[in-house]
Amino acid sequence: MNQYFHNMINGIQTVFEGMSITLASMFQGPATVEYPDVDVRSVDSIRVGLKGKRGYKGNLRGMPENYRGILDVDMSICTACLICMKACPIDCIAITNVKCDKRKLQGKNGKPAAQTRAATRFDIDIAKCMFCGLCVEPCPTGAIFHTNEFEMNRDNLEGLILRFVAPEEAEKASKRAAEIAVEQAEKKAALAKEKAAAKGEDS
Repeated sequence: MNQYFHNMINGIQTVFEGMSITLASMFQGPATVEYPDVDVRSVDSIRVGLKGKRGYKGNLRGMPENYRGILDVDMSICTACLICMKACPIDCIAITNVKCDKRKLQGKNGKPAAQTRAATRFDIDIAKCMFCGLCVEPCPTGAIFHTNEFEMNRDNLEGLILRFVAPEEAEKASKRAAEIAVEQAEKKAALAKEKAAAKGEDS
């Protein structure tokens, strides 16, 4: 019997708590931000956009640090290893690579990485992307990362494909890859001649 009355009192109390919040909000002005006319990423622009009224009572601290917005790629530390492309569950990342001169890179995570390939194509279709972050986690250098950018309005679907390798950079990398292939072929031929000469001397 005591439990019954306790539940009844608790139910009445919670109803009054909820209605008190509703009653308080009835006497407050609207806290609507006129997006996209007002840039919601800027505290000052939100206050200016409200034209001096009351002031926006929502979150004025901007986007949180762990917000997963539109992807970006730092090509200066990208090793074109294809790990992010393989990790993507919906194939919105497309990468092609060629051999390049070996060099050591220092990633954003502080870990050193060796680059032996260069990207001739690095495209991300943000129309397909579901912002899961699975491509970001395995990147050895932290080259691919989420930004705080969330605006994706474009004039056409082609504009939703982000291209991080310029055509001239792709052509330069392809030419260097061809030169490396020739150099390696020449080295192999020279080694083969040396071996053949050594065999001839032994006989």
